[in-house]
Amino acid sequence: MAIVSCYEILGVSRDCDFAELRKAYFKRAKACHPDRHGGSREKEEEFKRLVAAFDTLSDPLRRRRHDISLGFAADDTGAFASVEGYSIMDTPADDTLEEIIVGNNPPRDTTLATLFRDLESTEVFMAFREGKNLYYQRKMSAAMARFRTAVAHTPHNILYRFFLARTCVAAGLRKEAAKHYRIAVEIGNSRVPPQRLERVRGELAALRKRGSSWWNAIAEAFSGPSVPENLFADPEEEMVDEANRAIAKILARDRRKRKRLGE
Repeated sequence: MAIVSCYEILGVSRDCDFAELRKAYFKRAKACHPDRHGGSREKEEEFKRLVAAFDTLSDPLRRRRHDISLGFAADDTGAFASVEGYSIMDTPADDTLEEIIVGNNPPRDTTLATLFRDLESTEVFMAFREGKNLYYQRKMSAAMARFRTAVAHTPHNILYRFFLARTCVAAGLRKEAAKHYRIAVEIGNSRVPPQRLERVRGELAALRKRGSSWWNAIAEAFSGPSVPENLFADPEEEMVDEANRAIAKILARDRRKRKRLGE
């Protein structure tokens, strides 16, 4: 059976940009929204595939991995890709939840699919995803503007701080970069359980130690683990399942907390 690519699911070309992806996603999401089809199980599954496809293609590194899995000649993301490793926070699931949930106030009993149904009104998420695309295209000034918007809206989001710090370093704003790295670490320390944030701490230490040669130090210290052989087995489905489990755990914990407080 032929593999259906994320590009085919969204109906976009392989060279489409973020704006085209977003437009295609919203158009198709409205067309197959389960609520418009009487809660159709078929439409629900179609929507989940659409969510996974958009999540993959709107994230620069996931898109590159998807291209590789399909045998496409992916664009070289250079030194940036070489230091990304597996995650910025403690686990890939932490990255997913931080980006999508923190600052977006999800309703009770939500899943990744229900969150993505509301992305059209989730400006901060879209600003951050657009910023990531600009960042990996090395359009640092434009990326910084998007990350500033995201941080201003949600100052307690670790990923937003991390990427803003990186663009500040690229712009020569080392003092501001150190501030955002430091705040990210402080936020991580306040989480329950605390986030170790070894990558963030490492980049802050490298910035302080090596000055303008910070990226070489980061590349040496954070070349990241080798890519597992099963990375491309079905990354979209694995991402959805893992994120849904983590979301359910967070919401259950919040419900228990509210119950203890008598809410």
